[in-house]
Amino acid sequence: MNKKRTLFFKIFVSFLAIISLFCLFYILIYYVFKTSLQEEIVRSSLNETNNTAERFSNHMEQIQIMLFHVYNNQDLVSFNRQLQRVGFQEADYLKAKNVMKDIRGYVYNSLFLLEDVIVHFPKEHFAFGKSGSGSSDYMFNTSYRSDIYPLEHWETLTTEPHTFLISPAASFQMNAGSPESRHLLPYTFKSPGSPYQIIAMIDIQKAIQSFFGTTDGHTFIITDHQSNILYRSGSTPEGEAIPVFQDGETTRKENGRYYFKAEGADGLMYITSLEDTRIADQLQRLTGYMVLIFVFSLLAATLVSLYLSRRLHTPVKHMLSSLLDRTSLNKADEVGQEESHILEYDLIQSRIGELKKEKDTIVAKLNRQNAILTNYSYMNQLKNINTDLSEWNDFLADGGSYQLVYYDIRFRISENGSMPLDRERAVRHLLDYIHLLTKERFHANHTFQMEKNEIVSVLKEPSPFQLQALLEQLKASLDEEKHYYGVTICTLPAMNQPTKFSETYQQLRDLASSARLLEETQLISGARPLPNVDQPLVKRGRELDQALQALEEDNCMDWIRQAFAYFVKKDASVLQFRQLALDITSHIVEFLDQQLSYKATGVPLSEWENALQDCHSQDDYETVFKHIVSSVLAIMRDSKLPATEEPTIAMFYEIINSHYMEDISLEYLSAKLNLSTTYLSVYIKDKTGINFSEHLQTIRMRKACELLATTNWTINEISVRVGYQNITSFNRIFKKTTGISPGTYRKQHLMEIHQQQKHVD
Repeated sequence: MNKKRTLFFKIFVSFLAIISLFCLFYILIYYVFKTSLQEEIVRSSLNETNNTAERFSNHMEQIQIMLFHVYNNQDLVSFNRQLQRVGFQEADYLKAKNVMKDIRGYVYNSLFLLEDVIVHFPKEHFAFGKSGSGSSDYMFNTSYRSDIYPLEHWETLTTEPHTFLISPAASFQMNAGSPESRHLLPYTFKSPGSPYQIIAMIDIQKAIQSFFGTTDGHTFIITDHQSNILYRSGSTPEGEAIPVFQDGETTRKENGRYYFKAEGADGLMYITSLEDTRIADQLQRLTGYMVLIFVFSLLAATLVSLYLSRRLHTPVKHMLSSLLDRTSLNKADEVGQEESHILEYDLIQSRIGELKKEKDTIVAKLNRQNAILTNYSYMNQLKNINTDLSEWNDFLADGGSYQLVYYDIRFRISENGSMPLDRERAVRHLLDYIHLLTKERFHANHTFQMEKNEIVSVLKEPSPFQLQALLEQLKASLDEEKHYYGVTICTLPAMNQPTKFSETYQQLRDLASSARLLEETQLISGARPLPNVDQPLVKRGRELDQALQALEEDNCMDWIRQAFAYFVKKDASVLQFRQLALDITSHIVEFLDQQLSYKATGVPLSEWENALQDCHSQDDYETVFKHIVSSVLAIMRDSKLPATEEPTIAMFYEIINSHYMEDISLEYLSAKLNLSTTYLSVYIKDKTGINFSEHLQTIRMRKACELLATTNWTINEISVRVGYQNITSFNRIFKKTTGISPGTYRKQHLMEIHQQQKHVD
């Protein structure tokens, strides 16, 4: 009973409960899967037959096109005319040679799967193909000899009415007396009345291998539209009858076999068959595999559960032992040196060690002189450094090995979101300082600035020990200014080809992107495997949405801190942290768009993204996200107020009522209110019901009516005083608004006043 109360027992039982649930789920899925597997195998075989038919049809279409091209070859047509006109002996065989060259192009093209293309002149008893020309007797009784297709067959074939004719496949002996033979499918083309015919010898076995695959355990049959068998392969006897398919039927089971039929676009019928026992064997084999996998998975899961349970329980047990045994502080430090790989446990064990390290760092810092970049004597030396780029060609011409050192400079952000240093000036000072230290240790070197935050040093034939000493000295110096900036220093092995500088430079930049998010100088000399981090938005995005919906800034920031803490635990790279920040920002903006009745186009998303690009520590990210969350929540609070109480609308009315006589525009208002023009236009329309131009026109017309009724100013003067420099535009808009012209309005108003006075008298 006491063991049942232990942390180990409870964790182990929890793991076993989860494993049991997965086992039940696995068994259920397998039962459903097995019942439909046979149907899936049948469906897959039918699809395979349809695909094979489609491939064969396309191939036969290409063969037809090829035969037509060879038949109409100009050299062949000319050669035929000569045969008919001057006879066999006087014909120009150079033209026949050109045709043979064209034939070889088709035969040796692996896409056609041809053994040969033969041009046969039956009357002249002459034929030629890829290997040359000769008599018909030599071609069909020696080069391509078949008991099924003797010479007489090809000579009588000219009487057939078909233009394109596919004959059943047969075995052809290549050269008389040779054991070599090929299984070929003859495809003949001739024009009615033509004295010659073109015969394509298709290597049917290669075609089957290419379009269907191996026929082990399968039968593959090709028939013509009259059900004559053109080709048969597989394990069934030659004399076995092909089942009769009903109209529209594509699958049929007969005599313990499944038959699948597909009709090609070429009019041929393609039939495949599979023994029923093979499907049963597949199911039985699959069942055996699945049972084996299930047993192995169950055993592995139980062992892993036992291991993890002990792994989680052991650190707690050690800490409890230390507390109960009153272990001294020094001994506790020694015990805690072995990491448990659990963040919370390691934080507790390492906290005392971190305090001691912080103390040592402070003492060392107090013993050092002023910071390198602020030291007056160093600054005077830096000003005298001359980085003359004209020396670069001479530097490369000397030969030897080169090594690149890449410096990626990351500036910190202050609490108010601004940069505490002048970037360009700080980078220039760092460039001069790195150049100074490099020149002291290496005679041949060159240091220059590549991008605004990137410095590269090229060292000729550097010593590894000198380079390591230089980097350690730079790290110690740069860490003194880590509250202003952080630097990642990357190196790769030396190279002998200056032409690969660009490639090496890009590799160094990639290395810098895999750096950790640390507030110190990092030295990187090789790539590290980046962790596979799950996106927090996928799993816990609703918690952030709820905090935004409730306008709870602290909860929003807590969620963001937890997301970054997860990436810290995973040891993510600076590039992964930057992508996380951009994803969170996009999610917040999308949520804001969903909450507002108008699209929040005034949100400075690009400005926020640029600020996030400048973040190089957790504090930097927290500073920027405080500003982002505060701005978004302020917009959401304003959207929930009545239009008259919203600060933006109140300021809008104040500005437009005070400056209506000026050349006021929406751009002027957006600059005053610090909002984008598009956002302000949509916002005003949504909150007041009318757009900006209608507001401005209403105020101007109301003021114009007041001036027409109470002053003796001319209409032109009134037009200018209410903001219209063009009196024609003023008259047109006034009449459109009131229905009468400005002069008529003044007369009517004077008449009304006169009548009121007369009535009083």
